[in-house]
Amino acid sequence: AIIVSMGSRLLYVAGIMALMLTQGGWTKLGLSFADGMMTRSYFGVYAVRPSGKDARLLVHGTTVHGIQNLGSEARERMPNSYYAPLSGVGLAMTNAERFYGPDARIAAVGLGAGTLACYAKQGQKWTFYEIDPVIEGIARDPKRFTFLSRCLPDVPVRIGDARLTLAQDAPASADILAIDAFSSDSVPMHLLTREAFATYARKITPDGLLLVHISNRYLDLAPVIAAAAKDGWVAKLRIYRPNQTDTDANRYSASNWVALARNPERLEALIAASEKDAWQDLPARDGFESWSDNYASILPILKWKRD
Repeated sequence: AIIVSMGSRLLYVAGIMALMLTQGGWTKLGLSFADGMMTRSYFGVYAVRPSGKDARLLVHGTTVHGIQNLGSEARERMPNSYYAPLSGVGLAMTNAERFYGPDARIAAVGLGAGTLACYAKQGQKWTFYEIDPVIEGIARDPKRFTFLSRCLPDVPVRIGDARLTLAQDAPASADILAIDAFSSDSVPMHLLTREAFATYARKITPDGLLLVHISNRYLDLAPVIAAAAKDGWVAKLRIYRPNQTDTDANRYSASNWVALARNPERLEALIAASEKDAWQDLPARDGFESWSDNYASILPILKWKRD
């Protein structure tokens, strides 16, 4: 119909408008009139929208950056989506007190809706690192999401590129560091170079844990992490696939997380504290060179078939 109408400017414009509205345009139009539900920044457009009657989403492009369950305070405090209790990062955060005591120091790159904050326990010292100040405003606004206001209302959020802000921190100033900096299925490549991993090694204690989120529809990031891990790390992969009940009732999402440590005993302790066969070897690729600040290419890690 669009092609047929190209001879008439009026019909062509009407056809384009109809196509846009039927491809999600009505939803975006409605959000644009709802105060605070759609926000634009230098990094793109963020939409806060309902998901059914009992959940709320934070969406950036085609990527969901957070889901919050609604209906009760207990449900609002539930870590879900990519951060479910049995995900790689969930297993690490659940065991933080066991591994590092009641005053564990935890740092997370990528704030999103603030979901990880609801793993925090009294006495722990948390810090988030976020490049976009607009995201901090969304996460701190209880009209949009309440992970921070309910679980860590005074948590520091350091705004800026995480490579730079982490490099400014004191050495060995975190026990657990989680890297989760996704944007519409792309990954900031400079956060996965060997120089970046040197910064992470400096940031965490010699007994610390590094968690890297590598879920991606188009890129197989496992070889990138495996190559970087050759520089003094041990690593394991957690591929989490929730059952249908947890997906429907709790909004748990499938995720791939890599846990890395400089101390092999710490990684073995995480494996022992997890369910049987929760972790597997991180697949490496023969001849794959680690990314560096001077050279990195996504071509060798493109997925030719979707998961």
